[in-house]
Amino acid sequence: MSKHIAFFNFPAFGHINPNLGVVQELVRRGHRVTCTTTDHFAPAIEASGGHPVRYESVFGDYYTSPYTEESLKGEGLRCLREAITLADAAEKAYADDLPDLVVYDFMAWGARFFAARHGVPAVRLFPSYGANETFAIHEKFPVAEMTDPLVMDMLTQLEAHLPSVGLEGVSAMEFLTKIEELGIIFLPREFHYDGETFDERFVFAGPCLGDRSSFQGSWKPSTGRPVLLISLGTAATGWPEFFTTAVEAFKDSEFEVVMAVGDHVDPAELGELPAHFHVSRHVPQLDVLRHASLFVTHGGMNSTMESLYHGVPMVVIPQMNEQRANGLRVDELGLGRLLTAADTTAERLRELAAEVHADKDVKERVTALSERMRQVNGPVVAADAIEGHLASVR
Repeated sequence: MSKHIAFFNFPAFGHINPNLGVVQELVRRGHRVTCTTTDHFAPAIEASGGHPVRYESVFGDYYTSPYTEESLKGEGLRCLREAITLADAAEKAYADDLPDLVVYDFMAWGARFFAARHGVPAVRLFPSYGANETFAIHEKFPVAEMTDPLVMDMLTQLEAHLPSVGLEGVSAMEFLTKIEELGIIFLPREFHYDGETFDERFVFAGPCLGDRSSFQGSWKPSTGRPVLLISLGTAATGWPEFFTTAVEAFKDSEFEVVMAVGDHVDPAELGELPAHFHVSRHVPQLDVLRHASLFVTHGGMNSTMESLYHGVPMVVIPQMNEQRANGLRVDELGLGRLLTAADTTAERLRELAAEVHADKDVKERVTALSERMRQVNGPVVAADAIEGHLASVR
């Protein structure tokens, strides 16, 4: 039976892209799927068959950050303001159209405000690491101390807000650490830290990659060289000098280089580029990875999963804690190498890229994991779990 399933998103590429394939699968099965979104992501949602529910995000079109220690301390307060904004928008959009189920990104706290206020069952999505009674990534790789004044301020404000959404007597920490009856994790269990500690409440769907060509375009190599993709992701704003370093590192290399510089660097500022370089603000990453031999990446979870799915080894240069966690995991599993930003020189980047590209053992491990990941139809696994949960809460 067709149901109305409302996805609540956090407005960031690495949070929205992983669930587009699930939206597409649920629509294919006959469900009506609505998705909260900024204008920027509406075309992607429409291409997946979902109906956009637009709102004005605190983060603008999509989330960006310089990833400085000072900025990250204040992210909790921004996330709380975003949550209240999202919940208010949902109240208006769904006033006469309550969904049968809320499916929400783990950062979209506003979904939980809305679901609690209306008694709608909820499913939690983890485009990054899941959280249970014994594991949380922020505890393994802390962003800020719980005694930090900005963190304490956020917790105080959050706790004061909870009674207004029907969560009387629930502390801020109880709210943040709540485990839903169903959580869907967009990673393979073997990549997840402490993956064996996650029980039947959690489904490891792996990356749910759909066709994005209708809104991202396509790409094909133009030379016979091995393809190197370079990108620091869409959220980073604080290290434009990296791209000059990358040009210096690979200007005389064997690679056909595809480099995405994002919205905060003008490609023209890089000067005259070698003929084997293709530089633009954004690239259709899935298409490039289909042809790539190596990926120099910030190590965002979205990029990490897409790279592994396509069997592409990585050099990971993280800018924030979660990315550092990913880079360390890639390194310890022998799927690529970790390089710190402080150690990133043109010479070191060139050397490490050559080492990883030539390492047959790394390639074999990445290929083997890619094959295992491809045996799991992530969107189907996730949609089956969502439908099963819907049936259990009728």
